[in-house]
Amino acid sequence: MRISELAVRAGVPVSTVRYYERIGLLRTPERTDSGYRDYDEDSATQLLFVSRARGLGIACEQIAELLPAWRGSDCVSARDRIVNLIDGKQAEIAARIEELTAFASQLESVRESFDRVPAPVSCRTDLTCCVPPSENAFVPVELLKPSRR
Repeated sequence: MRISELAVRAGVPVSTVRYYERIGLLRTPERTDSGYRDYDEDSATQLLFVSRARGLGIACEQIAELLPAWRGSDCVSARDRIVNLIDGKQAEIAARIEELTAFASQLESVRESFDRVPAPVSCRTDLTCCVPPSENAFVPVELLKPSRR
């Protein structure tokens, strides 16, 4: 099958298929006499595995480690490893939620302090009038667009 058909079957853009080939998550296919990539069913299965793992938030590097254990047939081993990765991802998310909850509380405190005291006519040299100091370290928040995988 051609790359466009493979991409449709896995629900990913063609550019993603090419990317996965480049980084080694999908083996480079044979080429037809006219130069088109020619994928087999194993490639389609592997791409589906990779794309679904990415959908679970599993990093490409982690998927690369999973592929040799899975090899298209070792479901038990792959599943056990994926469960461990999911558990780790859930722990990361819980920690991040805790950080963001604390950050939201900090922002609410600052907002309430602004509501209590009107802004001065001109900024103070210590900038407490417009950018008050905070007791906690800044928690960076990355605003990401949903990935197209």
